[in-house]
Amino acid sequence: MPYHANRPRPLTRQELEVLSPLKATKENLRVTAKSIWSTTYVTVPAGVELAPKVKSERVDVRADGQSLWKIGVEMSAGSSPGLPMGCTVQRHEWTDTMGQISGHPSFRPEWMDVRFIPKTGIRRPQPQMRDGKGRKVKPLTVFPGDARQVLFDTSWPWLLTGKIVTSDGTSGSGVLIGDRLVLTARHVMPWNSIGTGNWWMKFTPYYFDGTEPFGSSYVSDARHYGTDDTDFNLSHDYAVLRLYEPLGNRLGYIGTTSFDDGWRGLNVWENVGYPFDVAGGERPAVQSWQSFEDDYEDDDGQTLETEASLNHGNSGGPFFAWFDNGSQVRACGVVSSEVSFNGDADNSVSGGDNLVNLVDWARANWPL
Repeated sequence: MPYHANRPRPLTRQELEVLSPLKATKENLRVTAKSIWSTTYVTVPAGVELAPKVKSERVDVRADGQSLWKIGVEMSAGSSPGLPMGCTVQRHEWTDTMGQISGHPSFRPEWMDVRFIPKTGIRRPQPQMRDGKGRKVKPLTVFPGDARQVLFDTSWPWLLTGKIVTSDGTSGSGVLIGDRLVLTARHVMPWNSIGTGNWWMKFTPYYFDGTEPFGSSYVSDARHYGTDDTDFNLSHDYAVLRLYEPLGNRLGYIGTTSFDDGWRGLNVWENVGYPFDVAGGERPAVQSWQSFEDDYEDDDGQTLETEASLNHGNSGGPFFAWFDNGSQVRACGVVSSEVSFNGDADNSVSGGDNLVNLVDWARANWPL
């Protein structure tokens, strides 16, 4: 997007470091008492009433006093357990709002703490990935001075980025941008399964070592831009997913913005994702104070050039910054791929007015 002198800029590291963390001002009444839930999804035929009955039986008592139980659930005849499958996959077209939206606000619930600088931990190096013939694999690019660290922070907005797994056996990253909305990369979608008409995607905010501390949700619908040519594909590599569960209603979500040329070279951007070479993609990794050296326009989409260190699993993860004295957090794009800019190998982030327009459509047409 062209430079606009009066457009609010992202906050710098120095400006954020003087801000004190914010404590929640209300109790989260939407969080139940601490207990363990085991979730089973069931498809029920039309006209059949679901009336589950729970049956429990103690099957063993161990020497240490712990007991082992078997829990059974009886369901109506014709019901069948199974994953919630995705419904629609739609191509997004330009609308009459094009060029009229510069961004969307974020939402921080009053029961969520805020930390402007995240808590992190030293990550352990992972073995170099190799293909079946033993050759080193170089997905995306990890640059010298790799600043990625494991994210040990569940305050807002750090818990909003999560891991996505799909019916194609692939995984990526995404972030909450609405009550039921997740922003990710278009190429994270399970296109092989979608082609067969039988697909699913699952999003888990702050997925950590196999746990789901804030729940999870499967995806009901997806919307994306088409792929008319290579340049269009690169600058439009984003999709919005609608969740079955309104996770953003209780966790909050970040906003979006198109990238302004005046922000080039500013070390203000945060990236969170699940790269395979950091804890095997089982823990979120964060890198702070990143920048974009350049941006390239294509039909109101943008390809942003960065030397932030990225790897497989980062795809779809957001680049976001703080605005308005720390009251707003907005993403300018999502991780796409490794790409050569004028012969220089860098990583690319997809964004632009078209990303903002897609989110605008989703917020208006997929309400809570």
